Amino acid sequence: MSETLANVFRRRHDAVPATPNASLYERLGGESTVNRAVDIFYRKVIADPRVNYFFFGVNLSEQAAKQKSFLTMAFGGPHAYSGRDLRVSHARLVGMGLRDQHFDIVLDHLRQTLAELQVAEALTGEVMAICESTRDDILNRAPREPAAPGNTPATRPSASPVPAPITSSVPAANAGAAAVPPASGPRPATLAGILSPVRHRLTPTSTLQEAAEWLSRPDVAVLPVVDADGRLIGLVTAADLVRHLKQTS
Repeated sequence: MSETLANVFRRRHDAVPATPNASLYERLGGESTVNRAVDIFYRKVIADPRVNYFFFGVNLSEQAAKQKSFLTMAFGGPHAYSGRDLRVSHARLVGMGLRDQHFDIVLDHLRQTLAELQVAEALTGEVMAICESTRDDILNRAPREPAAPGNTPATRPSASPVPAPITSSVPAANAGAAAVPPASGPRPATLAGILSPVRHRLTPTSTLQEAAEWLSRPDVAVLPVVDADGRLIGLVTAADLVRHLKQTS
């Protein structure tokens, strides 16, 4: 057979025709689209210093698998999702300072991901509406009252860069950015007590084999890359290595 794998993937990604009984999951293209979207989405998030510190110490492979299962359920597809309540699962992040501006940044990465996958605008709107509906649960607050007719709803803070409050030995990539005013109420807990230790750091001259050996460990999901002065300049995951090997093979 002369058919390539790329062609097979392209057909699997095509959305199914709209029918009265087709779920959003089916109209998006099913499992292949959700899986590809989650993988691309996390690459974007992990590369963004405005929000990537929320994922330091997290096993990204497990996190991505949970996200795929959750989105399959949310979009009406077949699932066996048994994850925790959104308020419970994001309580630690809220304690780290998760706010509307971070939520907006993450949503923007999802929107860009769907655009990269050439998902139709109407379907993208449905996806974004579902994700937006989780905002209050994820940020662990009471649902907001809908705006009265004729009144302009209060605007959320813009998705401006937010400095990462990192207290590890690896300096934040955007150190020196303007500080975010503290939210009213009790002072959020700091990261000092929950940070996972940086087990190993790479430099641009580190070998791929060294990175692969560290990333093969079950307790290492991402490796920081620092310059000669110890400043964080990037992150490497197993997916990055696989993608590089595919491109150079």
